[in-house]
Amino acid sequence: MTDSRHHLSAECFTELAAGSGSASSVAELTSGQRSRAMLLLRALVDVAAAHPALPGPLPPAGEAWRLLIRAERRSPAAVERLLLHPQTGVWLSRCLRQLRGQEPADAPLWSETGYLYAVAASAALLAGIDFRIAVVVCDGGVMLPALGFALLPDPATDLAEVVRTAEGTAAVVAGPHTVPLPASGFAEDHPGWRGLRRLHGEHRGHVCSPFLDDVDPYRDFFRRRPPDRLGDDAWKRWQERFAGAWRLVAEQRNVDPSGVAACVASVVPVPYAAQPEPFSASSPEAHGCVLMNGPVDEPDLAAALVHEAQHIKLSALMDLVPLIEGGREEAHHAPWRLDPRPLRGLLQGVYAFLGMTGFWQDRRHRAEDGPARDTAAFEFALRREQTAHGLKTLRTHAELTPLGRSFLDQVAERLADWLAEPVPSAPRRLAADLVLDHRLVYRMRHLRPDPEQLAGWARAWRTRGTPPRELPRTSVEPAPAETVPRAALARLRFADPERLRGQPRHGDDAPDGADLAWATGDRAAALRGYRGRVARDPDDVAAWAGLALTLPDGAARTALLRAPEAVLAVHRALRDADGAVPDPVSLATWIGTAL
Repeated sequence: MTDSRHHLSAECFTELAAGSGSASSVAELTSGQRSRAMLLLRALVDVAAAHPALPGPLPPAGEAWRLLIRAERRSPAAVERLLLHPQTGVWLSRCLRQLRGQEPADAPLWSETGYLYAVAASAALLAGIDFRIAVVVCDGGVMLPALGFALLPDPATDLAEVVRTAEGTAAVVAGPHTVPLPASGFAEDHPGWRGLRRLHGEHRGHVCSPFLDDVDPYRDFFRRRPPDRLGDDAWKRWQERFAGAWRLVAEQRNVDPSGVAACVASVVPVPYAAQPEPFSASSPEAHGCVLMNGPVDEPDLAAALVHEAQHIKLSALMDLVPLIEGGREEAHHAPWRLDPRPLRGLLQGVYAFLGMTGFWQDRRHRAEDGPARDTAAFEFALRREQTAHGLKTLRTHAELTPLGRSFLDQVAERLADWLAEPVPSAPRRLAADLVLDHRLVYRMRHLRPDPEQLAGWARAWRTRGTPPRELPRTSVEPAPAETVPRAALARLRFADPERLRGQPRHGDDAPDGADLAWATGDRAAALRGYRGRVARDPDDVAAWAGLALTLPDGAARTALLRAPEAVLAVHRALRDADGAVPDPVSLATWIGTAL
């Protein structure tokens, strides 16, 4: 197995910096990922050969390596398919950390290392060579990466063998039990065999056909997960939604659909909940893998595919060229997450949301009048605001390389056209409110004012003095983040306004009245509601943010917008000191007179 240095063309870099990237550009990135996987695999074989806990009951790791070499000589494409399989990447990174003592193992080290032998077996099967190799039995059978899962009648044994004869017959053998493997068409189910099925989307000549992986133990890069086969109805629902979503991706013009298709190799259903948006995730360790919590509505699924493809492209690009120095400390606000984020995470988010901005910009011009177009206008307005705020933070705080500066300059140029595009007032206002809302909640959750300066503010209030003109210094102290429900109501305002107006006003399932009034545009009622909420619970951070959103311009709003953490901290210090609870608006007005 050999490789050469990689060259990233100027055309590829320019395409990517504009927020897109064709299939040919993604191919340049993928070539680097193949080399990365190959180097990690060689490193794992070397570490395993010297590790005192290995090989256990398995043969030496060199046997699997030699089988991979044989397979590559017959069919380089077969080995490349395994090297680029996202689940191989997850296992490689995780297993190397376990072998080096950097991460606890869920199973004996020899069992975790055993995936190497299954990778070699899959490559040999695809290459069509005769072989015999021991593999690990886990979760009731044997996983053959990129192919499928063989169920064993008696899974009590730890080891099995994968065998392919010179005549082309292949099977998994465990003691007296034999599970025949398909001669071809591994994606099809057979007795004892659960093939890796593929989703399929095709529109305007663009085809996307990733695995829908519900069997590989390494399919979820957050944790090891046993096979969980989708039933026929769930599989059909995924396929229907994916086909419709791909049609939306393929017809939009801002992010090259061929590049998205080339990025998404595997979609993995996961049970993670997320509000107010559907859950999706990708990882640099699982190049080409997208986790999703269900076959959501087609526009949201399409936007998620674009979003995660952007992450996949940028991760691969950053493996080839440096864009940012350091940037791993978690200390910055990202307008799409309520926890402090490192600058590298901000860069990833800016690029992903640039892609989503482009998707929704095109979608709003294609959708029919009504909720679909209104929703697209709102999403476009929200995503461009989020991208712009994240980009500003990056350009202010990140130590960029020359290529990094060029990259962000081109991102900014692309975004500028969309920021100048007119959007109706209602979606524009609610989108701006949500970005502001997010920043306010973040600051009150995670920024802690200097205690000595804070005490001076509290003394000045109690003595009816003039507020200090200098705001307290702050430090970042991460705290548990809560979901703010206003984003879900804003989406409902455009997607289904009748349903929003018909929301129950009482009961456990009823939205807060102040939030509902805000979403429908009744600022006066929302302000009354938020004042009432703060009176009932002075630590209701979302209500304090609601005050800032709905107060009229003036000193109180200025204080809450500039330093909400200081207003809340002074309020908390005053009520903790003597039990008296100052009126929040009066306190904010007093602080605002000094700003």
